[in-house]
Amino acid sequence: MSAIAGVAAAPVVGSAVGAADVDEEAELENEIESGGTVNLDSDTVYEVDDTIRVTGLDDLTLDGNGATVKIGPTTGYVFKLGISEDPIDDLTVKNFNIDLSTDGAGGRVFECHAADNLEVSDITVEGEHDTAGKGPMLVGLHTSDGSGTVSNVNLPDGGENSSSGYGGTGMFVSDNHTGEVTIRDCHIGPFPDNGLYCSNSEGEVHVEGGHFENCNVAGVRLDGDNCSLQGATFEYDEDISGFDGQRPVRCDGGDIEIDDIHVDMSINQTEAIRVMSGAESVSIEDCSMDLHGDVRDGISVTTGAGSVTTSNNDISGEQRDDVYHY
Repeated sequence: MSAIAGVAAAPVVGSAVGAADVDEEAELENEIESGGTVNLDSDTVYEVDDTIRVTGLDDLTLDGNGATVKIGPTTGYVFKLGISEDPIDDLTVKNFNIDLSTDGAGGRVFECHAADNLEVSDITVEGEHDTAGKGPMLVGLHTSDGSGTVSNVNLPDGGENSSSGYGGTGMFVSDNHTGEVTIRDCHIGPFPDNGLYCSNSEGEVHVEGGHFENCNVAGVRLDGDNCSLQGATFEYDEDISGFDGQRPVRCDGGDIEIDDIHVDMSINQTEAIRVMSGAESVSIEDCSMDLHGDVRDGISVTTGAGSVTTSNNDISGEQRDDVYHY
């Protein structure tokens, strides 16, 4: 096996059909370290079980061109592109097929830290994320005027429940995120520690469209000033053993606008949308919810929360209250 890593790396090539030879992998390593545009071979299966770590770059475009990256057993990082203290100024990652079918494959496949511009698109992860902690993807903008888009990222198979609801997060927005990021048209399946987790950061997060299924804690969890959730769909139709709090949306803090989402929910759960005590203001408008089975409330508001306004919502089913205040 041959190391292909970046600065502190050790992706390896095994015997997979179409695997790149040593020279091709060494060339890929050098290209990633140098920045600029790096193109993978669409006909190659890259086997990786360690870390490619890159810092100190002005720009990097990593284009998979539809190539498959097969992740070996790991609890660590695979592509660690920048760090919050030393982000890449302009970072683009696109066109990857990720294979997590190997037993013990997990960790974090892509960790993407940018300063000014971030574009992540057209990435599909197939296979269940097997390890506790981390999760397939983390993104963050680390300047106040930095902006980015994450679009068409598909994580449909979710993660293994490693210990009473603890395990991987589908997509995490860095705690050190200070810019603005739009998460658009992403599909996230049942992860044990939130589907899309955007909490504890100072930046803005906007979720546009997308589909979220049976995640524990929340399909989308938001905290921040001027954050929004619009046009997404949520399907919660399976009570998963060890997932103790499956709900579509949780608002932890800050100012959040929720508009035009649809929830189809038929599991044993307390509510579809939970507003926590740290939320300063939340508006929920033009949303539809079909609540059946043992769903108790449409929206629940925790004591201590700030202003919560609701209007023009269509909530149907067997719920106790459309809006319940604790």
